[in-house]
Amino acid sequence: MNKPKIYLGTIALEKNRWSSRIPSFLVSKWVPKIKAAGFDGLELWENHVIVSPDEAETLKESGFPVAIYNHYGTFSNSLDDVDMRKRAVKWINFMGVGAVKFNVGNDPALLNQYRNNVQRMADAIDGVMLCECHANTLLEFNDDIVAFFKDLCPKKFQLMVHPFIEPNLLDEKFEMFGSRLTHIHSQLTSDSGERICLDRWPERVNACFDVMKKHGFAGNFTVEFTELTATPGENIDDLFANTVRDLKFIRGAF
Repeated sequence: MNKPKIYLGTIALEKNRWSSRIPSFLVSKWVPKIKAAGFDGLELWENHVIVSPDEAETLKESGFPVAIYNHYGTFSNSLDDVDMRKRAVKWINFMGVGAVKFNVGNDPALLNQYRNNVQRMADAIDGVMLCECHANTLLEFNDDIVAFFKDLCPKKFQLMVHPFIEPNLLDEKFEMFGSRLTHIHSQLTSDSGERICLDRWPERVNACFDVMKKHGFAGNFTVEFTELTATPGENIDDLFANTVRDLKFIRGAF
C-alpha cells in the first residue's frame, strides 16, 4: 500500500473560523513549521487567501503544495455565489491546486442548478471536485448522492468522508460509494461532544481504519479539526501541536 498524503487543514489553526471568519494569521508564515512537522501539503481555508490577496502568490512561491482549496459557495446562481466561484477558480488555477472541497445548498428546487454549476467549476479547473457531503446539505450521505454523481466521471468527481463514526456506519458508506471515497477529513469527537486527539480513543479510530483498509482505501487525509478546537482560549500553538499528534497517529496506521 502506498503511503497516503496527509495535509493540514488551515481551518484547524484558525480561531475565527466560525465567528468573524477574518483570518487571524498568515498561512505562509507557518509553512516552514507545517512542512518540518511532516505534513505533505495544505487544505487551504478559502478566507486565508481571499482576505489577503498576496497570500496566493506567497504560498505559490513557497513550493509547498496547496493540495485542496476549501470552497464555501453553495453553487446557486445568486450573485454572491457566482462571484465566489469566479474568485475561487482564479486562485485555484493560479496556485495549481489539485482538488476543491465543496458542498451544495439545501434547497431541493435548486438541485439541477447546483449540479450544473458544480460541472461548470469542474470544467474551469484542472483538479478534482471533492464533495464533503456535509450535514444539512442536499448531498448529505444518502441515495441522492448516487443520482447526483451517476453520470459524472469518478476520476473528476469524488467524495470525502468524516470516518470516525460507528464502524458499521462507515462500512455502509464504503459499500454504497466505493472508489469515489478518496479523501478523509480527520476529526474525532468524544461521547461528551468535545473534539479530541485521535490517540485518546484508539479503539474507535483503529476500528475505522480497519474498515477503510478492508475496502482498499488508497486515498489521502486532511487533519481538519483537532483537540482544543473552539474551546475557550484556544491558541494556534496548542492547536498545531495537536494536529501533529493526529498526523503521527495516522502515519502509524498507514
